[in-house]
Amino acid sequence: MSRAASERADTYMWFRISTSRWRNEGRAMMQQQGGAKPRRQVFRGAGYLYHAQSSSRLSTTEELFLDAAEYGNAPEVGRVLEELPELDVNCVNYMGQNALQLAVANEHLEVTKLLLRKKDLSRIGDALLLAISKGYIRIVDAILSHQAFANGERLTSRSCQADTHDDFFAYDEDGTRFSQDITPIILASQCHEYEIVHILLMKGSHVERPHDYFCQCKTCGEQQRHDSFSHSLSRINAYKCLASPAYLSLSNEDPVMAALELSNELALLANIEKEFKVLS
Repeated sequence: MSRAASERADTYMWFRISTSRWRNEGRAMMQQQGGAKPRRQVFRGAGYLYHAQSSSRLSTTEELFLDAAEYGNAPEVGRVLEELPELDVNCVNYMGQNALQLAVANEHLEVTKLLLRKKDLSRIGDALLLAISKGYIRIVDAILSHQAFANGERLTSRSCQADTHDDFFAYDEDGTRFSQDITPIILASQCHEYEIVHILLMKGSHVERPHDYFCQCKTCGEQQRHDSFSHSLSRINAYKCLASPAYLSLSNEDPVMAALELSNELALLANIEKEFKVLS
């Protein structure tokens, strides 16, 4: 038996033995707190990976729950969610990852579907970006079926936008691996995931063309003053998406003409914004 299989077997047996203890501990936890458990704070910095007290931040129940999500133990995840409805499904491990992120990272579709049924689930946006980056099409489909994407607004909103600054994304250096200006369609296009790009386009997702470099509108002015580097980076990411073969071929009636026009535009931008030379 391989080491990974042995670890999964040990985890499964641990869950079988501990079922009654979870229930009792969950009730005791609620009695001590007198209500719903608040979202656990994520500790920042690489040094936290070796923090001596990291494991003490989680209860035994939460540790077992996160292990089950990571190893794809769908029956046990379902049992815990059913028997301990007060469990904080947004608790995070020492890496700052919650159960949904762990399940998606390891391509556990059934666990992902179970977690998506929970109300007040956080970091759905990060989970979607993670699934896109790994090319997990079935998981992308499952996440896009969540009610959070019902109107399509979330698909075009960046995590840095103030009106969507909630638990949909992680806003700390440990909880996410993606830049705040990245949207699902931009990431899928940059990863050349044709099928995912097609799915997102059918959902109404699109890429807004960046404003002219000398644009004096309020939004551009504020972004330039607040963080000119991030502003330039967001423009580059948008143009990388527009220049992607996946996006060009699926979003334009005449991809060849669109590519030629974009090439001319990028050549002009390269003379103004030197960082665009990599795209021209």
